[in-house]
Formats: sequence, C-alpha cells, structure tokens
Amino acid sequence: MGKKHYFLFVTLIALLTFQNSKTFAQVFDGQWSIDYVTEDASGNGTGQRTLAVAVLKENSFVALVSRESNNAYYIVGYKNADSTSGRLGTYPYGTAATTDFRTRWIVGFSQIDFERTKGIAAKDSTVYVTNNDPKHYILTFDVTADTVLSHPAHLSTGDKDIWAIDVDDDGKVYVTEEGDSTNPGAVLIYDNFDNESAWSSGAVGTPLQKITLPEPGSARGIAVNEHGTVIYVSNYLSKKVYCYIGDPVNGYSLYNGFNFNVDTTFVASDTSNVSVGPWGMKYMRGNNLLFIAHDADFQMGPAYEYGRIYIVDPNNGSVLDTINVAEWNKSVTGVYNTYINWKASGYASVYSVDFDNNKNVYSQSYYAWTVDKWKYSSTLPTIELTITDVEKDNSQIPSKFELSQNYPNPFNPTTTIQFSLTESSNISLRVYSINGELVSTLIDNAAFASGVYKVSFDASKLASGTYIYKITNGKNTISKKMILLK
Repeated sequence: MGKKHYFLFVTLIALLTFQNSKTFAQVFDGQWSIDYVTEDASGNGTGQRTLAVAVLKENSFVALVSRESNNAYYIVGYKNADSTSGRLGTYPYGTAATTDFRTRWIVGFSQIDFERTKGIAAKDSTVYVTNNDPKHYILTFDVTADTVLSHPAHLSTGDKDIWAIDVDDDGKVYVTEEGDSTNPGAVLIYDNFDNESAWSSGAVGTPLQKITLPEPGSARGIAVNEHGTVIYVSNYLSKKVYCYIGDPVNGYSLYNGFNFNVDTTFVASDTSNVSVGPWGMKYMRGNNLLFIAHDADFQMGPAYEYGRIYIVDPNNGSVLDTINVAEWNKSVTGVYNTYINWKASGYASVYSVDFDNNKNVYSQSYYAWTVDKWKYSSTLPTIELTITDVEKDNSQIPSKFELSQNYPNPFNPTTTIQFSLTESSNISLRVYSINGELVSTLIDNAAFASGVYKVSFDASKLASGTYIYKITNGKNTISKKMILLK
C-alpha cells in the first residue's frame, strides 16, 4: 500500500471511529445494577419507612424517614456508607421510632420539631428539608464527620403544605406547595442565604417567583438545572410532569414541547390494576438527563411489582432508559417482596432519586426501609439542552404561520430566528447546509401553543457560508437563507 493510500485509509478509519464514538456517547448501552442497599433491621438501617434521600457525595447521604401513623419524622446521616456500615448515630427500629425520636431543629433558644416532613435536598454539606409545622418551614442542617447538626438558616413559606425541594448551583431554593384534587400546587423560588434576610430570622420569605401549576393535583417532585433556567415539576394526581423555562429574575413560561407520556396504570400478576405516577425527580447536571421516580401512591402488595426510575430527554420528555427496581428485586430474590442484604431491597416503593459526584444513582424503598445505590456499567450519555433557547414574545399577536428573517444577518456566531403560530402545532425547526446536509435541529416535533417565539442559534462550530433554516408544522413548510460570516 502506497503512502498516499495508507494515509487515506487511516484517515477514513479515524473518521469512522469518531463518528461511532459520537453515536456511542449518545445512547444507553450499559446496564444498571445494585451496588448496595443499607441493611434493614441492623445497626445501619433507617429504622422506619424511608421517603426520600439526598446525596452529599459518593457513599455520603441523608435519608428522610416520614411515617405519619406513628409520628416518626427524622433524618439519618451516612458517611462512607456500604450495606452494613456508615450510619451516623443510633436510631430505634420499627414502632420504637415515634414522636419522642423526631428530629428537632435547634439553634440557640429556637426549636422546631419535624412534622409531616416530606422533602429533602442537599448542596455541598448542607441539607434542606420541607417541614409542615404551622409555619411550614424550610429547615437546614449540616452534615459533619460524625453527626447531623442544625444549620442556622430557616425560612417560613406561609400556611400551605410543602413537599418537594431542590437547590441550584447559586444556592437558590425551589420548593413545591403541594396542592390537592381541587386546588393546583405551586412552585416557590427563594434567593440564597446571603440575599434573602428571612433565612436568618425565620420570617416568611419573599419568593423571587411563584409559579402556579396549570391544573389541580399533588406536586411531589421538583428538579432544576444548574442556574434554574429549566424547572420540572411532577403532579402525581394528573400523572404529568410540567416543564418551565425562564429564570428566577424574569419569570417562567410553561414549555408545551415537553411531554412525559408513560403508562399510568399497571396490571399486576394477580390482574389487579395499580395506579402509578411521577414522584421525586432529579436533573443530572452536566449530562442533562432528567431522572423521574415513578410508582404507586403509598401502596403495598401488587404495587411491589412496579417501582422504577425513568431517565428522560430534558427537551421533549421521551424515555431514554429505565431502572426497573421491581424487576431487579425479582431477578435477585425470585419474588417482589423479599429483602436480601446488600443485593436487593425488595418491596419496591420508589419515591425519590439523587446522584453522587461520580454519577451513581441513589433511590430508596419506602416499605423496605432502605437506601439503594445503583451503578451503571458504561458511560452515561450527554444530551444537548436546547429548550432554553426558545422564548415566547407575549407582546406580539400572531396573524399567520410565519418564519421571519433571522437577525442579525449576516451573523457571527449567534443569531435569532422568530416564528409565529396561529394555532397549537407540533413544530420542527432545522438548519441545513447549502447542499442540504442537516447541521442542527433547534426544535424537534415539539408542541407549541399559538404565539410568537424566538429561538437563539449558535453557529460557532460551523464554517462561514450560506445556510438554510426550515420550519414545518406538519402541514406547511417555510424555508429561508442565512449567512454566517466569520
């Protein structure tokens, strides 16, 4: 083989390898498996029904115990955990965990007992808890080397029950007002400890934003990206997950292009129907993957056959992969309701999900009283988050289906594309080279309500030249040219 042909051969192989590696990185080609579960009925267990988990770093986390029937509400810290060790402190087991063993937030002469505590989140070494005492406080705690201590920051959210909580990279706190079958829930967004004075006094906080959900229901999960430009909220009663785009300063709009559509009824082996829906959620920052815990509503028996965690595309809600907790339990134990130390928690009741710094996933079993750590056998993919580039212009009223000329034009390297819709439509917006090669998908068959929208297009990775951008609503297609001039 001559040098010229050898060079072309090597180049071809390199290109093929690069293309394959790009494709490989965008799919789930590995398997999920249990690394360990915290051993029940031992010196490492939570001791009672475990509602949620918040992770500090690998093998360091805090479990939330929340059992209304015997007034057991408390948090259990773990450091360097495995199945049989890592628990911080001593905790009772079973019915011994009652009112006398509630966690108490104590700073100076102030004391607040846990009451109907439902949500937990962590940032660095600080833990945030939603408490349903009369003032509905968000309480904070510090996890030290050997214990969990009260942190001075606490803030009242008012007079409505609160459930889910998340914290962004800037320390802003996002919490849900629960709602019910006749009243919609809401999202309250509070500034960080430095900027919101109520954290130091325990007064009623002033939200940066309040988002009222579009329909009645029970808001049990919330997940935000790094700086809160995308918020996901689960409504268990409506069986939906809502997506909001915007920011904590200027406000948010509901993004109708996100559609998490999965079964809401599961048929168990005894032919009974089990109603299931979305619970706790977590957004994996960096990888841009949304994890949704999905299970029945505090139901035992046939419901043990269902529990799972869906891994979802953050742009459109499509399911990319599934951690089937119930089937894992059965594969290990042969049944759905048996616990085996460190291998399977059994009794699938998956209401919460979180991850550590190494992308391991943590869930819990409410009825097995455990925290479970899951490992992935390959590299998790990264999904490009595109929906933050779509903005609705409420100042304009659309008169027809229209695609405007991009501006500026020529541009370098970003430009804005505006389009108008007179009716709700599924929209695709793509950019092509002058030769017809697809170079970017800005919107992929996403549902939009009537309105005028603006999309930011970043062409920093493209070469100078003329490009075609094309929009379709399923009935009509409009194309225009744009010029990238570097």
